Amino acid sequence: MKRIALFVHNLTVEYSLTVAQGIASYFTEDKDVKLVLAQTNQPNYPHGLFEYQYWASAELLKAEDVDLIMIVTSAYQTFISPEDLKKYLKPFTKKPIVSVAVDLPFKNVYYTINDCEKAYNQVVEHLIKEHGCKNIGFLSAASTNSNEAIARMEAYKKALKNHGLKYNPDNVIEGLFIREATYDFVKEKYKRKEDVKVDAFISSNDLMAEGCMKALQELGLRIPKDVKIIGFDDTVRASFTSPSLSTIDQNIAGQGYAAAKIAHKILLGEKIPRETRIYAEPIYRQSCGCVKPDNISFLSRNQEGEIVENHHINSNTIEEYTESSKDIIGIYTLIDTFHTNHTLQELFNSLTQITKQMKFESMAVALYEEPVSFKKDEAIKIPDKAFLKVYIEDNKQVIPYDEKGIETNPHKKLMPKAYYAKSGGTFIEHPIFAGEKQYGYLIVKPSNNKFQMHHVYLKLIINAIASAYDYTQAITKNEALSNRNERLLRNNQELNFQNSIDELTQVLNRRGFMEKAEKELKKAAKNGQSGMVFFADMDGLKRINDTYGHKIGDLAIQTEARVLKEAFRSTDIVGRLSGDEFAIVSTGLSKNSIPSIRTRIEQLNIILSRDAGLPLTLSLSLGHVAFSPDKVDLDVLLSRADEKLYEEKELKHSSKK
Repeated sequence: MKRIALFVHNLTVEYSLTVAQGIASYFTEDKDVKLVLAQTNQPNYPHGLFEYQYWASAELLKAEDVDLIMIVTSAYQTFISPEDLKKYLKPFTKKPIVSVAVDLPFKNVYYTINDCEKAYNQVVEHLIKEHGCKNIGFLSAASTNSNEAIARMEAYKKALKNHGLKYNPDNVIEGLFIREATYDFVKEKYKRKEDVKVDAFISSNDLMAEGCMKALQELGLRIPKDVKIIGFDDTVRASFTSPSLSTIDQNIAGQGYAAAKIAHKILLGEKIPRETRIYAEPIYRQSCGCVKPDNISFLSRNQEGEIVENHHINSNTIEEYTESSKDIIGIYTLIDTFHTNHTLQELFNSLTQITKQMKFESMAVALYEEPVSFKKDEAIKIPDKAFLKVYIEDNKQVIPYDEKGIETNPHKKLMPKAYYAKSGGTFIEHPIFAGEKQYGYLIVKPSNNKFQMHHVYLKLIINAIASAYDYTQAITKNEALSNRNERLLRNNQELNFQNSIDELTQVLNRRGFMEKAEKELKKAAKNGQSGMVFFADMDGLKRINDTYGHKIGDLAIQTEARVLKEAFRSTDIVGRLSGDEFAIVSTGLSKNSIPSIRTRIEQLNIILSRDAGLPLTLSLSLGHVAFSPDKVDLDVLLSRADEKLYEEKELKHSSKK
């Protein structure tokens, strides 16, 4: 039986989830193929605390018994540059690769591509002829360097030219494929409804269309009377926005199904072309005026104006809603099951009941000989040995919990051959990790394609396994220690943590920063390294406190700390010196990186101010000075960075005057 590994960047993103479901719908058990699905994120993933650990899934799927790789490439391009993506995928190129929506720069690659030119041309024609539009804007994500985003931008320009309209860059808003970012950028660009000169916006995806629509409505504009909005993707949300969203259906699930069909033909030895094209089609609803605002029947029309089936609203909708309620009950059950400490034996003895309730047809759990730890900036390398500890199939423990386990080499086979589910179909592989530690991995066979919910279930289960492992180890190693000594140890650890961490922002306090920064500078000098020291100060904190009160002022300081933590690298040292003053030490950073850091800070200020519910958008001033192996006096560097910050403040005051 052949095995296919399916790489998905993030299963919580509707696009990736829908593609994965389309792929899985093809690989029914009669295909004699095991499809192993895994969320991978990316190496050194910068967002979240430990999301980078998901790349272990990709490392596990290097196993020799995997025959072909499938990847939802377009989703990765939102986060990864083409150069980095090429570097990350190169180790997998010994096997055929089927890429969804994007070509890859390797020989043994087959890919699907969504042809959007015709659809954008039809949409522009529709807006002109049916609705009298003359000034059509665009919500772009081309700045992400995604091939799809660039292709859609070019298709929009070509459609304008085909219909005698001139391209105006002032009518383009960059939204980064993100709903919240688009909302913020639209509100930043247009202060009053009179500032909006376009009579329609076409978008690169539905999320940006939704964010734009909300921003324009808050400005007092009526959709579609004043401005028509058309998205791209036809996600489920498009049918439920108010007004319902006209969009372009790129048949996301169909793309996944087509890619799966290509992969199967390759495994059967058939010759196929490198490229397979899929064509998008417009779907018109209320946001462009093709369906009346008072129509509540979820009506959709095609390019010819004919009523077409809305595949988001059908006879299964109520049943799916009922099932989602059952899923929530399932989550509550898992939480109740895992709320107390368990040994590994106690936990694994309960897995049979858990797999039955979660509707998993099988579950296999393999643990490493010892946990391995990886920091965010380190490469993830999977051990050569793993031990199958428990295997459940058809609600029976085929292998009851065995402390020793059955040895396997995950670089060759994820599971010992005799204990891998014999039937084909779709499986989910998930690394077992908590914090920086990797404990092993599990593989389950779900009974349906609700991968997003299964991802939640598995996250709860791996947390429980990691906790049970640590609890079991603690009992084994520390039986002789009294509870009193354990409490003292925990209290001391907490005290040390509190002494160096700022209570309000949870970044380093002055004492913690000075100690850590001085050590870092001495280390840099010893290794002949240079870098930058920054001094950051929030703009207008006194005005915020006077206008909104000190509670909002504290929230603003907390938010600014988040901005700085996310704007700088995980290896950089960030601390709060006092009030709204922060300092950062960045070893290896040069002045060339400062413009991009400033841009990230500005973007994060917009997004995180809104996320925090602040009544204004934060800004800060930034002073910086370079250090070198012979100039590492922290007090001097901070003083000079503060002087640079003061100069920037003066320039801001002068420009306001």
